[in-house]
Amino acid sequence: MHYSLDRFEAHIRDGLLAAGVPAELIEIVAPKPNIPADLAFPTFRAARALGVAPPALAQRLADGFVVGGGSLIGAVHAAGPFLNFSLDQARLTATVLDEVTRLGGTYGHDDAGAGEVIVVDYSAPNIAKRMHVGHIRSTIIGQSVVNILRAYGCRVIGDNHLGDWGKQFGAIIAAVMHYGEPAEHGEAALAAFEELYTRYSALIKHDRELRDEAERWRRRLEEGDAEALERRDWISALVAQAAEPNHDDQARAWSLRLERGDPQARALWQRTIDLTIEVNDRLYRRLGVRIDHAYGESFYEPMLAAVIDEALAKGVAYRDDAGAVVVDELEPNLPTFLLQRSDGGTLYMTRDVATIQFRVRQMQPTRIVYVLGIPQELHLRQLFALVRAVGYATDIELVHVKFGTVFDQHGQALSTRRGNMVYLEPLLDEAHARALAVVRQSSGELDPAEQEEIAEAVGIGAVIYNDLYQDPRRDIRLDWDRMLALDGNSAPYIQYMVARCRSIVRRAAAEPGAVADISQLTHPSELAVIKQLARLPRAVREAAQRYAPFVIAEWCYDTARALSALYRDCPVLRAEQPELRSARLQLVAATAQALTNGLALLCIRAPQRM
Repeated sequence: MHYSLDRFEAHIRDGLLAAGVPAELIEIVAPKPNIPADLAFPTFRAARALGVAPPALAQRLADGFVVGGGSLIGAVHAAGPFLNFSLDQARLTATVLDEVTRLGGTYGHDDAGAGEVIVVDYSAPNIAKRMHVGHIRSTIIGQSVVNILRAYGCRVIGDNHLGDWGKQFGAIIAAVMHYGEPAEHGEAALAAFEELYTRYSALIKHDRELRDEAERWRRRLEEGDAEALERRDWISALVAQAAEPNHDDQARAWSLRLERGDPQARALWQRTIDLTIEVNDRLYRRLGVRIDHAYGESFYEPMLAAVIDEALAKGVAYRDDAGAVVVDELEPNLPTFLLQRSDGGTLYMTRDVATIQFRVRQMQPTRIVYVLGIPQELHLRQLFALVRAVGYATDIELVHVKFGTVFDQHGQALSTRRGNMVYLEPLLDEAHARALAVVRQSSGELDPAEQEEIAEAVGIGAVIYNDLYQDPRRDIRLDWDRMLALDGNSAPYIQYMVARCRSIVRRAAAEPGAVADISQLTHPSELAVIKQLARLPRAVREAAQRYAPFVIAEWCYDTARALSALYRDCPVLRAEQPELRSARLQLVAATAQALTNGLALLCIRAPQRM
């Protein structure tokens, strides 16, 4: 699509071509902030090719530049080696307000990505575990990337790659067999499964420590250590005990039984899958997350043998003396890794290779995007190298959208061992409760049901925006005061500005209005808002090309600030003339629409009232 700023740039290019500047030498750039212009043409390359001094070329072009009828170019002037262009403010205002009004909820969307099929792998919680703040980053960033790519015109397939297979799940089954299945329901049942897994992992750790201790004493006995010789019988018993099948062996055995279709293992496995999906779907609805597919790792189990056989047949992997399938020397500085354990069990890597193979065959993507934390970078490097070596994705772009760690308000990393882990459902509940206190204080006249609805939108929006307002590679901190502030760079501030716009429009609707004269929108604060609205389509493009939701968040915040300046400098309902009042109302309504569109790309709702 060609929006107002696209046409402005196209008019500049057409004028430069008509003036004799070769197309390959035309580069349009944004001028420095202190330059009174909207776009600039640096003449250095063109001057060199044409054998002219850059300032002389800039001045010559300025003197002879022809601005066509209806052009968005308002002024052209030379400044040293730069040819600067300013927008025709009246035409820009008319064009932008028309675009926002006409396109409504799709203003800012584009068709530049048409023809691309992109699979986005995100969220990916583990079965039988609660979602925590570590999952929220992949979930929120992933859904926003999906929204933005769709707005860019791409066909996007979201895939929730559930962790429901492997040795970890074998440990869960072994724990249930050891302690019994939890009787709780919902989120409490997932917490109980986690507790069983933790207790069983402690048994595995104890077994490992026992083996280590037995090995130390056995060696001392072999070396003729006096104390060991005196304790010979005790050491023999210790070594025998350590050699017995242990809890880790049982977890591996249940993992293999699950892979081989054992009915008991499969029945428990399916119950935990159903429970986890039920709990997670409720959280996804609160976050505005809608994922197209939820193919668990188990879905790819029938494909794993072929993956291993093909890697072996193509010489990409080999089977070592213990029977494990090993991959090494794919790329410099890429560590060796396994594709199959020596006991025949498969690994994350095996299933991830099969996943790419399936996606390529069934979905035929041009790109596959993984929204995963920075600690997964090595795994994905190994995966991408392996699938290319085997030949599964030679003409498909594989992308890792990385994100950092979540810290608490004290700057401590969140972990179960520290006792400060924040789980997703309590986090969202607390966000709602804190937002409700703010809403009751500022909107006490609203009925309780509407206050609850607003609090949900504001609280959840605060959590989401806190994750998206900066580069995802940076770490984030749970700081409730900043997250819920009604001023500063926060979702509630932006939501409040939208609600304020809608309040003004509602109040104005009660009175008859004059025909808007948008030519009167000439105040610098009015023009600043217009330019911000014009920038949304380019923000969408940049965000799509960089997988960067923070670009949209920045646009929302900058637009809200520009709107605040407009309210300060330009009365809307008390404007000097009826025609100006109507024009400002049209600008306020367009800004509410554009901000709503931007927030929607971030999965943030804009309440009608606050």
